[in-house]
Amino acid sequence: MKKTLVISLLALVALLTGCNQGTSSEDISKVAYDWEKAKFNNEYDKQQELVFKKGSYEVDKGAKKINSGLKYKDIRFEVYYDKESEYYYVFTDFKNPNGDNTVKDNILLRQKSDVWKVDTSKSLDINREDIKDKFDRQACIHCE
Repeated sequence: MKKTLVISLLALVALLTGCNQGTSSEDISKVAYDWEKAKFNNEYDKQQELVFKKGSYEVDKGAKKINSGLKYKDIRFEVYYDKESEYYYVFTDFKNPNGDNTVKDNILLRQKSDVWKVDTSKSLDINREDIKDKFDRQACIHCE
């Protein structure tokens, strides 16, 4: 009986620990993917859900929505974390689904009400080499 109780308690502790590990690099890459997909599909309403400051990205306001066909598996994600400012930097590289060029985006994610959002203005100021020199890479998803 005691052995079963101990095993049950250990399983509960393991489950709770797993649930409280915070944000994973995979979670961050999925937010970055949602952002890229919303941009390439001209989905203004979705973009507004994802931005840190509503109205900070108005490029596709009034644009006709499309289906770009952009898939998560087609994007290379490099994820870096700044512990001091609590920002995630995500570098996305992929072939433009609407053209022939290669897209290399820099995305800064900040937490707002426990949700990760894209800070469009700070994303413009990112220098990839500076970030790579300053922070350790947390993950590289779809890297070969």
